[in-house]
Amino acid sequence: MTVTTCPQFSELDSEIIQDFAECLQENIEQIEACIALLDNSQDPDLVHRLFRDVHSLKGNCRMVFLDPLVETIHALEEVVSEIRQGQRTYMPMYGEFIVAIVIRVRDMINVLIGEGQVAGEPQNIMLEAIEVVRQCPAGKDLDALDQAMDKLVGAKREKAQSAPADTLALCPEHGDNPDLAFFRRLALQLDDLGIHKQGRTDSILELCLSTNRDLEQPVDVDQLTAAVYLHDLGMSLVPVTILNKPSKLTEEEFRAIRNHVDMGAEILKRMNGWEEAASMVSQHHERFDGKGYPKGLANDEIHRGAMLIALADTFYSITNVRADRNHKKSLFSAVTKINGESGTQFDPTYVEAFNETVRSHYVSQKKKTA
Repeated sequence: MTVTTCPQFSELDSEIIQDFAECLQENIEQIEACIALLDNSQDPDLVHRLFRDVHSLKGNCRMVFLDPLVETIHALEEVVSEIRQGQRTYMPMYGEFIVAIVIRVRDMINVLIGEGQVAGEPQNIMLEAIEVVRQCPAGKDLDALDQAMDKLVGAKREKAQSAPADTLALCPEHGDNPDLAFFRRLALQLDDLGIHKQGRTDSILELCLSTNRDLEQPVDVDQLTAAVYLHDLGMSLVPVTILNKPSKLTEEEFRAIRNHVDMGAEILKRMNGWEEAASMVSQHHERFDGKGYPKGLANDEIHRGAMLIALADTFYSITNVRADRNHKKSLFSAVTKINGESGTQFDPTYVEAFNETVRSHYVSQKKKTA
């Protein structure tokens, strides 16, 4: 079986790869935001901005030796350049196509980061789709874009039939589930507000899905994913003065924080088919010993997905900077804290599975790049 590797990229220091991954996510979000604006306006400045964003994506990939992707992104850059020069007329279908390409670029990079290689040559499939668009005769843009999208979707469908379910789950595009795509947009908007770091949503999602897999998937993947996306949506309604307060919260302020679980849960309850996810959101601050909120549930009363979110949330909050803590702690400090709460805050069975997830996704990677 053909595989694509980028040895120089894989050999980079883990901190460099992490910095690149964060920039990559920010870059793609900028492209998506620009296209959303372009769909409602034909402002030439937006096209220039889109060109710069795609150019930056190409430059960043070249900087970290992702050579197989540079040619593909360059071809996409040429399409945007032709729109900028007036050789093509922008239409929303162009936006959909550009987003489809950059999302696949991101997914390919994520697999390279995690596995060191990608099955097949997805960069060539993307390049072929782009060339279909670039070679189309004048006035045939829509036909060419439809054909190119079919090529991309067909390649994705073929990959989905042979890839393990948990691997697909760790590359959340959700193009076939409009609800999940909408929930993801809300989650990323929350990350952008500055309440949390950019990339927080995907980090917590990966931890939850990986631990769920190690437990042989007791929680439905789609329901868990939806819950991760919306579990902290209510934080956007908590006053910034409370969120950024470095000192101890008053009872009234803490009540405002506690109430944040209601918003995401209510949205999910009001949409058909997401009742299980709603339970996870409403319970993710419950504790194994019954001392959590809002209902003081204990042990098996707590949804298993809520337990996973609580573990991932705690790990992320300890290992990343917050308003009330100037320095992030090591993953070993986080694991020590979580293990110390086994049987009190957390279910011991889930703590053991979470330890394995951290070993697999963090410790092993550090050893690899040491």
